[in-house]
Amino acid sequence: MAKILLSVALMLLLTSLVTPVPASAQSQEDTRARQAQKVKARISKLGTGKRAYVEVKLRDNNKLKGYVSEIADDHFVVIDPKTNVRSTVPYAQVQQIKVNNHSLGYGLAFGAAVIGGVIIAVSLLLRGS
Repeated sequence: MAKILLSVALMLLLTSLVTPVPASAQSQEDTRARQAQKVKARISKLGTGKRAYVEVKLRDNNKLKGYVSEIADDHFVVIDPKTNVRSTVPYAQVQQIKVNNHSLGYGLAFGAAVIGGVIIAVSLLLRGS
């Protein structure tokens, strides 16, 4: 009986090894084009100006930090606030993008949460003594 179970298990294992698995037919260019479209949408949503701060990692591993000053169909411009250096960035060259756009509402909400936490902690400490 054990030989039969072992034979069936081995047959199933070998069958699973030779069963064709569907492969992705998308090329690397298609993937990059889709990623460029996502970056373009994210930058467009962010907008321009000093409040539109981004950190961009390019495909050549260079990193840029600054705010978006201009948005075009095939590129955007990042200005480093420390050096005022303008860098034109094609959407296709972006590997990763981080958006650090904390609005005034975010800051107020965070401050209120911190103050609320301190008040609760102090009231619990005073209640215990």
